[in-house]
Amino acid sequence: MQQNKIILKLLRPGSQKARMYGSWAALCIGLLLLFAAALAWSDFNQVLSGKDKQESMSSFVVIGKKVTNESMQRNTVENLFTETDITQLRQLPGVSEVGPLTANRYPVSASLGGNLGFYTEMFLESVDDKYLDAIPEDWSWQDGQPTLPIIMSNDFLNLYNYGFALSQGLPQLSQSSIKAIPFQITVAKGKEQYRAQIVGFTDRISSVLVPQGFMQAMNKRYGDTTANRSSRLILKVKDPSDQRFVDFLKAKNYTTNEDQLRWNRIRTAVQAIVTSVGAVALIVVGMAVLAFILFIELTVQRAAGHIRLMKQLGYAPKTLKKILNRFFLPWLGSAVIVAAGIALACHLVLAQWLSKMELRISITDAWILPVLLVLILALLWLLLRRSVSRILNRI
Repeated sequence: MQQNKIILKLLRPGSQKARMYGSWAALCIGLLLLFAAALAWSDFNQVLSGKDKQESMSSFVVIGKKVTNESMQRNTVENLFTETDITQLRQLPGVSEVGPLTANRYPVSASLGGNLGFYTEMFLESVDDKYLDAIPEDWSWQDGQPTLPIIMSNDFLNLYNYGFALSQGLPQLSQSSIKAIPFQITVAKGKEQYRAQIVGFTDRISSVLVPQGFMQAMNKRYGDTTANRSSRLILKVKDPSDQRFVDFLKAKNYTTNEDQLRWNRIRTAVQAIVTSVGAVALIVVGMAVLAFILFIELTVQRAAGHIRLMKQLGYAPKTLKKILNRFFLPWLGSAVIVAAGIALACHLVLAQWLSKMELRISITDAWILPVLLVLILALLWLLLRRSVSRILNRI
């Protein structure tokens, strides 16, 4: 026991405290960068596709075939989706559902009398109810029903309020007020008329939507039966920013709202940043470990005479290794634990900040931190044992 105290006293930094603490700080900083990069990668993936991600607008993508100068010279039927196109989309990884948006194949007009009087030719579309972000209570239609419920895109209401109404000196309308205004829908140039009323609004589909039963009935009576394909499709996608999905749309020359694919550009930028930080962190950790091992060798070399004497007196090399490992291991372990603690604290602060923007990350999903903690501790322990064994063999 007395010999143990002598060796430990000789190993204490003494005049080399600055070098010892500098090596420890460098290792701590490198590990902190590594832990932070790993947590950033985990958190960002969770924000995009984690368990708490809601079925918001970004989960649904409306696509169409891009209109080009070449396609303008061809038959418009070629800009409609075929069954083969739909089958290919259904087979894409991450695409769970594909639904057609059915457009009117007959003339439609809307009119309103009074002070807000207007008349306009227009279009209608319909889609399966499961693709709607909200289904109003009175969203139904049966043949012979004189009223027609309509769901309108919020984009159209905004265009009216902030563009058309202001330029024409017309009153702006709130959602509740426009719901209270009935107007007339005329089908097939006067063959049928309906008392229409807006019953809801949608952020998911930029269109004027009617119940699917109405669209099918009117297309059957007055529509062109040869043009029964859709010009737009709505896709339920697990992750619209998936690079494979984005590449497929580009290859097929399909168009969609680019804002719905914005996460792809953000993901690419963040992944590049995180990868760069991780690479720098690995370099810093590697250099810090090398510096620490060099310090270990220099420190042990200072006590080489006493260690050599103890070996000559029959002191077991195994016991000497335990003494040296017991001295240096707390320095390495404390650097790992301090770096992990700071990284975890930053993670909690980030989680609170993101929750204010309704982006939730869970501490329970930060599994990568304890995994890295165990792996790095094991790696440093192995390096320490190997270095100590090599040094003792040279003495």
